[in-house]
Amino acid sequence: MRRALPAGLVAVALLSASFGAHAQTTGDGVYGRFDGDLELRAQAGAAFASGGPGLAAQVSALYFATAGIYVHYTDACGSGAPRVLHSIATGIHLEPLFLMRGGVNGERGPAVWDLFIDSLAFELGAVWSAPRGASWDERPGMEAALSLALPFVPRATGPFLGLRGALRWRPVDFAPGPPSTIADRGAVLSLTLGWRQILRTHLIDAGDRVVR
Repeated sequence: MRRALPAGLVAVALLSASFGAHAQTTGDGVYGRFDGDLELRAQAGAAFASGGPGLAAQVSALYFATAGIYVHYTDACGSGAPRVLHSIATGIHLEPLFLMRGGVNGERGPAVWDLFIDSLAFELGAVWSAPRGASWDERPGMEAALSLALPFVPRATGPFLGLRGALRWRPVDFAPGPPSTIADRGAVLSLTLGWRQILRTHLIDAGDRVVR
C-alpha cells in the first residue's frame, strides 16, 4: 500500500501533465486548472439540519483538482433551533470527473458548464458533534457527502456557489437498538459561497534538482 500510493500520485501527475499540455494548445477544457498543482478552497454559508439552520464553513485542498482533504464545520451561532450546536468533519475529497472527461476529450465547453460537471465530489470522513445539552462526542461518527460547485467565472480560480449534502452516523447508530431517522443521525445540507485558488507548489517534484 505504501508503494502503491506514491506510484498512483506519479501516474496522476503524468496524466495531468500530458492532458494539460494538449489542452493548453487546443483550449479544450483546462480553464486554468493546470496553472498549478494545488487547489485551495474556502467557503461559508448556511447549514440546514434537524431543528433549524446554522452556519456552515469548509476548507479543502486538492491535488490537480482531483483528490485531497477537507474540513467541514457547522455552528448553531447561539440559535435555539438546531439540535447540534457544533460539528466538525474531516476526511478525503474526490473529484474524479475532470481527468476522466479530459481523457476522452469530453471537455468541450461552455467553461462554466464543464467546471460545474467536473465539480461533482465524493467525501468520506469522520465527524464529531456536540448535541444540545451535551459535550463533544468522545468517539467520532462517520460522514458520507456529495457536493457540487457552480463557478461564477469561466476559470478554475474564482468565486463559486457550493451545495453539499451529507449523511452522518453517530457512534450510537452502530450499536444495537431501534432504528433512527436520517435527521436524527445528523444529516446536513450546506449552501455556501466560496473562493478557489490554484497554486504552483511542486508537491511531487519538490526534491528534484535541475540537471545542467
